[in-house]
Amino acid sequence: MQSEFAKLFRRWFASVDHTLLFTIFAILAIGIWVSIASTPAVAMKLGFTPFHFVKQHVIIAPIAGIIVVFVSFLQARHIRLLSVLGYVLCIAFVVGTIFFGTEIKGARRWLNIFGFSFQPSEFLKPVITIITAWLLSEQYRDRRFPGIVLSIASITLVIPLLLLQPDVGMTVVIVGTWFAQLFISGLSIFMIFAFVALAICAMLGLYFTLPHFADRIDRFLAPGEDADLFQVHKSLEAFKNGGFFGKGPGEGIVKNVVPDAHSDFVFSVIGEEFGFIACLLVITLFIIFIAKAISKIMQSSSIFSFSAVFGVLFQIALQVLINVCTALNLIPTKGMTLPFISYGGCSMLATAISFGITLSLTKKTSLNRESV
Repeated sequence: MQSEFAKLFRRWFASVDHTLLFTIFAILAIGIWVSIASTPAVAMKLGFTPFHFVKQHVIIAPIAGIIVVFVSFLQARHIRLLSVLGYVLCIAFVVGTIFFGTEIKGARRWLNIFGFSFQPSEFLKPVITIITAWLLSEQYRDRRFPGIVLSIASITLVIPLLLLQPDVGMTVVIVGTWFAQLFISGLSIFMIFAFVALAICAMLGLYFTLPHFADRIDRFLAPGEDADLFQVHKSLEAFKNGGFFGKGPGEGIVKNVVPDAHSDFVFSVIGEEFGFIACLLVITLFIIFIAKAISKIMQSSSIFSFSAVFGVLFQIALQVLINVCTALNLIPTKGMTLPFISYGGCSMLATAISFGITLSLTKKTSLNRESV
């Protein structure tokens, strides 16, 4: 039994891309290190012991690593089938959050089951990306198959459920990824303009119907000394104080005054305590991962694999961009975790699924399999 497992592991290790694998676990390790710097102050404010969140992060990180490896063992057909099952479960749980979810800051995004709380919408991101890729690839094989229509139906079901929570940021990431996948599938110019016009109308509609969304836009366009902009102001101060090399581990102050320093503004903690060089390192690791994965998937003859990996990469890049730009006050504030680095169990596990999918579909065996 042990010998068979060793053979299986050796075959997997030989087929998986080592640069992608190293980059994933490097980001995961940085996340553990950053949690030691960013979470103790938040934990004490909430009445926990200083290393409460550090311990949870250290527990979740290896689980995330195991998920990455497990998913990377799967073949494309397994990923597709599990995504369909995941989609059904996620929809059911998201509906559950609307009626039974825990309300935090005016939104119901979390469910408590048997003492564990989780955010179902986080897991919608990878599964709907896979489903979209599957539907589009089937239409490519058979022009009579209504892949685009079915993908529109699947996303149309998701959008109102997310907005009822409400979670505009998650909606933007999921819809943006979906549209990017449709774009590379060869949409006509008319459909592209139609979807863009629809998106603009939708954003205007949200502006006039969701007061908190409009308030964030207004404060970004006309900044002042509003108390709600406190986190942004302190975030910018943190980068200024950190300089090139940072003030040193534990020497930062932004984590003591910003409530979301361990999650939405974790990039500010990195900038203040470890400096511009560390920030550049984190961004570079994500760029290396994305660039390497693109170069690998370009070798694939599978439409599904190309669309799925492109969607996952677009999603990760968009999430990184939103988190970093929020910390730098380049966009209106939006709660979005930095993949594998911000504190957040559901975010880490969902990201692990995305990373695992990328590893699976860029393996040598997957790239050489014409029928995938």
